[in-house]
Amino acid sequence: MSAGLNLQGNIIKFTYSDDDQGGAVPSGTVVYSPVFARISAMKPTQALLEQGLETPEIYSGILSYSPPTGTFYVEQNYQYQVTWPPISSYYQKKFVIIGVQHQSFDDPRKYLLVTMRREEIANSNNLQ
Repeated sequence: MSAGLNLQGNIIKFTYSDDDQGGAVPSGTVVYSPVFARISAMKPTQALLEQGLETPEIYSGILSYSPPTGTFYVEQNYQYQVTWPPISSYYQKKFVIIGVQHQSFDDPRKYLLVTMRREEIANSNNLQ
């Protein structure tokens, strides 16, 4: 684990397909694992508060993945799930990536700065 990155987790790509009744069924695939991270809560901006946007907490994060080959490519709507350490307040929580700031230089450490929000589930029925 890199210095300062105190969480470990997975990057998950979600897709939605239709079931036999015409509803959407989410299906996730782990794209990168393990991904080291540091997550911190951000204060909501005054513009968001004035617009009345009902946004839960916004988080900023640093993600690091060192693949033996290939790239570390993350898009909006990918999710980050914390899998370690079990004593973390974010353990087993999922965050939806809403913004990605790619670096302009080729860094072998593969750091990404991301903006995230907590995933909200309408019901806890796990149908899969």
